[in-house]
Amino acid sequence: MITRTIAPHVGGRRRETAIDRIDDPFVPVGRLAVPIEVVDASTLYPVVAALFRSENVSSVAVCDAAEPGRVGIVSRDRHTAVSAGTLGYGRALLARRPVGEVVDWDPLAVPQTMAVVEVVRLAMARPEARRFDDVVVHGAVWQVVTVPMLVRALADVVTRHWRA
Repeated sequence: MITRTIAPHVGGRRRETAIDRIDDPFVPVGRLAVPIEVVDASTLYPVVAALFRSENVSSVAVCDAAEPGRVGIVSRDRHTAVSAGTLGYGRALLARRPVGEVVDWDPLAVPQTMAVVEVVRLAMARPEARRFDDVVVHGAVWQVVTVPMLVRALADVVTRHWRA
């Protein structure tokens, strides 16, 4: 079961980001982040899989009731990989398993006040296989930001600065 939804999507869609208003690479990452669905680690995986039916969901956050400070993430890429599974039996194998068994318990998590340029630096410092994994943004509301969105925002800043 879903334990809580933090800042739900408006009208079934995520709110649009403010990339066009970013003119400084030191803008807080919280300006680009979007709300993320949060589930408990004991939630059965089919419930989480249903959340990914929406194209607007890039990740689902997972919290562990046994360890309140422990936060994980299931990205769309991870969901696709575990759903396919060995020989295509992934969904059948996950039908009765809790999401806590497939979650990435070590995501990059940053405060919403951290500068976009610093978050990109941290993301690019990760191992190559995890470099483009979504970033959890914590604050009063749990949020997520994709690395491509961050890079696009920085490219926009550089482009505007170069043209000026």
